[in-house]
Amino acid sequence: MPFINISSIINGMSIKQRTVDNRFEGRITVNGIRKSFYGGTKAEVRRKAKEYLQKVENGYRDPQKIVLNDYIEYWLTTYKLNKIEPSSYTRLYSVFNCQIKNTLGTRMIGNITTADIQKFIDEHANPPDDAIKPLALSGLKRILHLLRPCMEMAVTEGIIYKNPCDNVQLPVESCIQTNTKVQTTLNDVEIAEFKEAALAKWNNNEYRSRDAIVLLIILNLGLRVGEAIALEWDDVNLEENIVYINKTVQSNIRNFSDVGNAQYVKVKSSTKTQAGVRVLPLNDTIVDYFNILKEYDLRNGIRSQYVCTTKTGKMKNARNLQRSLDRVMQNTHINKKVTLHTLRHTFGSTMLRRGVNIEVVSKLMGHANITITYTKYIHVIQEQKAKAMKTIAIC
Repeated sequence: MPFINISSIINGMSIKQRTVDNRFEGRITVNGIRKSFYGGTKAEVRRKAKEYLQKVENGYRDPQKIVLNDYIEYWLTTYKLNKIEPSSYTRLYSVFNCQIKNTLGTRMIGNITTADIQKFIDEHANPPDDAIKPLALSGLKRILHLLRPCMEMAVTEGIIYKNPCDNVQLPVESCIQTNTKVQTTLNDVEIAEFKEAALAKWNNNEYRSRDAIVLLIILNLGLRVGEAIALEWDDVNLEENIVYINKTVQSNIRNFSDVGNAQYVKVKSSTKTQAGVRVLPLNDTIVDYFNILKEYDLRNGIRSQYVCTTKTGKMKNARNLQRSLDRVMQNTHINKKVTLHTLRHTFGSTMLRRGVNIEVVSKLMGHANITITYTKYIHVIQEQKAKAMKTIAIC
């Protein structure tokens, strides 16, 4: 930043009184930028000009000259990188790269208004043409989760004077073109059919799929995908019939220190949330599944520290585990799109349908708080209330 002789500029500033409103106006040019200052007195004009020049001397850039993309990149690197989970940072950067970088991000930060951001949100809720990708409510929320704190930091750093995200409203779901994806669950009949397909054997009496047994464990324990993949045999105590859920796998993380931003997998020595670290009891059925895996590995010469493993003993990845689930589903008559998360969601729904207290279900699933459980399973709770009402006759 070139040296600025503030006193010389202030003394040389021309100040004139406007005939329109009798206010005084002073004009200066700094770094090629022409600025005007207004006040009721000449002293007020000089004071405002001096404050501006002092900011410029300290590295301030006029917001009309800062591209939003540049500031977001700076904000992400300075305030988020290596300060939040790598998986969270990857998702945050993905929102910037996919939704903002080639659209709103090309504009100057000082020119972006609340109306601009509201229009940006509304157009992604209900695109006026095919050039804009429609987003569900969760996608719209992610845009504001990036823009709002980023703009707030710009306010804190004196780049802009007001956060344009403050009064932006998210449309209600009924006003959004893309509906929020409803998670599928399996009912009791479908669970029984899934179990039968998962335990199917070849003519040589060997199980068709080792992964299918792992899928039954996920279903019966309500594990997150990352928790199941990270589960080690040292976490399974078959003498006391308990399993320790104390780590998870974070997949598809971008390495931002690498030139090509290559993706990698990380084993996190804790679960998704603090409440996710838990000790789960094992009933006889689940103990049998673990023993089936041990015996399978012994027969087939598989040695691994992981419960969810490849034939060579390496950690399984979520994509291949989903493929195994797809193959199991092909041997059923269940006409639903079933994902690995469907198994976890089925666990929670089934527990509630069978009368298990929601607080217990929340703890078994490792939710951060019971509100999350209520929100995710409100449909099941409403179904149970409806059934209860049918059995009640007050008079």
